[in-house]
Amino acid sequence: MTHRTHASGIGQLFFRLRSLTPIPLILLLILFSKPNPFSIVLGGLLIVLGEWLRIWAVGYAGGSTRTRTLGAARDLVTTGPYAHVRNPLYLGNLVLSLGVCVLANVYWMIAVLVIGFLIQYTPIIRSEETYLLEMCGGRYRAYCAAVPRFLPHPRPYAEPSDHDFLLRRALKSEKRTLTAIACVLLLIAARSFL
Repeated sequence: MTHRTHASGIGQLFFRLRSLTPIPLILLLILFSKPNPFSIVLGGLLIVLGEWLRIWAVGYAGGSTRTRTLGAARDLVTTGPYAHVRNPLYLGNLVLSLGVCVLANVYWMIAVLVIGFLIQYTPIIRSEETYLLEMCGGRYRAYCAAVPRFLPHPRPYAEPSDHDFLLRRALKSEKRTLTAIACVLLLIAARSFL
């Protein structure tokens, strides 16, 4: 097994488990949460920003973002948020998760979150990039050269795809995420009254 195949296998495993891996961190966060008015406002703004980015991305990419296996994408999306950053959903996840840490007023969890995020998402992104390079070839190579992997560029990609944004599609796909956010926030609120 080559290093690239091994990394791809790890990326695929983390991709399948990406909804489950945050659970222990969420439980710790709830346990240590002590929100105050400032943390609630700042954290709430970050949560809204992260979820807004996710909705914007899913509105263009569709339900293929909800699969448990790599390779569900059938076409390269280079419009909407994808015109500014190659991984807007993962960026949205990070901002949203930072928001929950801030809202809960558990700032030491931010370091744990960032380290865990890098450990989990680096192999996932590499696996996805390998797949997209095989599927789209030169188109994807040109896109990668112009659009950053994770820090958004203010100038959009010069050759946007013709994908359209559908809010209904985004909200349908985001039901689980919105439910999870609501549950975590309710548990943080309940914990603060104990």
